[in-house]
Amino acid sequence: MSLRLQLVALFAAVLAATLLVAAGFGLRIAQRSVETEVRDRTVELARAATAALRRAGTDDEQISEELAATIRMHRGLLRAELARPAALGLDSDFVSARVTPEGITLTRWRGPLPSLPRASAIVDEPEQGRALRWAEPFTDGRGARARLVLIASLAEAERLVSAERRVLFATAVAAGLFLIGAFWILLGRILVRRVDLLSSTMRAVENGLYDVSAPGPAEGGDELAYLARGFNRMLAQIRGFNAELRAKIEDATAELTRKNRALEELNELLVAARRDLTAQERLAALGQLAGTIAHELGNPLNAVSGHVQLLALRTDLPDPARAQVQIANAEVHRMAEIIRRFLDQTRGFKPAAETVEMQPLVDEALDLTLGTEARAKIQVQREVLDGASVVRTDPGLVRHLLTNLVANAVDAMPNGGKLEVQARREGPEVVLRVADTGTGMGPEVKRRIFEPFFTTKAAGMGTGLGLAICKEIARALKGRIDVESEPGRGSTFTVRFPAEATS
Repeated sequence: MSLRLQLVALFAAVLAATLLVAAGFGLRIAQRSVETEVRDRTVELARAATAALRRAGTDDEQISEELAATIRMHRGLLRAELARPAALGLDSDFVSARVTPEGITLTRWRGPLPSLPRASAIVDEPEQGRALRWAEPFTDGRGARARLVLIASLAEAERLVSAERRVLFATAVAAGLFLIGAFWILLGRILVRRVDLLSSTMRAVENGLYDVSAPGPAEGGDELAYLARGFNRMLAQIRGFNAELRAKIEDATAELTRKNRALEELNELLVAARRDLTAQERLAALGQLAGTIAHELGNPLNAVSGHVQLLALRTDLPDPARAQVQIANAEVHRMAEIIRRFLDQTRGFKPAAETVEMQPLVDEALDLTLGTEARAKIQVQREVLDGASVVRTDPGLVRHLLTNLVANAVDAMPNGGKLEVQARREGPEVVLRVADTGTGMGPEVKRRIFEPFFTTKAAGMGTGLGLAICKEIARALKGRIDVESEPGRGSTFTVRFPAEATS
């Protein structure tokens, strides 16, 4: 926002606040004045009415006529109520004349006399709104103490105040707009024109189109003129520094360029050396781990495989049990295949392409990874589109890759969620997508998840090799793996590889 607009906005705010305060005080004074007028008129009417009631004596009919005449002859009077001591007893006789849509209604009753001070009060009538009440004590024709209560409507007063409010608001708006327009024009002549001139001079100097020896807009004796004269003196000093500063900058730039070039070369060498060292250390650790796994699990797996095969050869084995034994034997072989692939990790994967149906492969990976507890908490959605239903690739590597990704997705949803596994065809590539609604990852974790032995799981819960192996499998399949993740919004892993791989 420009300075002109800011000053005009400030002036408009101050003016609006002033007009609102003045209008509020004016309306308040007007309302009190009208209410005072209504009260004075009601007091005079009450005194005249009590004199008439005193002359009426004790005749109830004449008293009622006097109350009705009082209501009828005075506009704005809503109710007149007379209270007199009863002839016998402690209660009082009441006569009330009230204005209703049908005319003037008279009401009589007997009851205790409520205590009302001789003063005006603002009350709310159920149908007529705000009204003024006045209680006037007097001595009736019997010499007893009586009281006349008059209720006068304030609707007319409120209408007058409302009309005055509208007139005052229109006047204030017109005056405010006029003053704001006048202030806008005056501000442009006094301030904005000179500030624009000084600003254009500064822009010309920045663009090199202004002679630094020429004077700036320094007319006048106020603060802006003082600022312009100081700007001119500054330009004069800058002119002497330009040549020297330019020469020093050129020398410093040349020296800095030489040093930056040397530093970049050293940095590239350092990064390459560090990358090679890290890769060698991780490959060595991975080879040691794979050898340990193969040694520790190979013999027990051979024993389990032998006993399972012997069990499958028994002739008395029921068919359902035989099917379960065959599944167990297949799983033992799969575990042996996993161990072999761990050993192959140190030498690189060698895919063997064959024609594969993706739907059974996806179902097998989900069935092998999702346990009973996970199935109860996680909603699984699997989809294999027609273009990716049959591909030519290594089924073992794809199964291993899907198993690792699904296992990571399940671990990321300890409290349940939604798991989506999709296979589709995009041109010559097959796209595998595994998405979860789990905890997600931050940018720092996302940059390192494919590093060997990097894991965010608790100690003993993971080795940090699953995603590193997935990356190597994708590379062996001549594809790539990408990840999209945000903390609290889950993760999506996408693997792309050729749909028609060759052996």
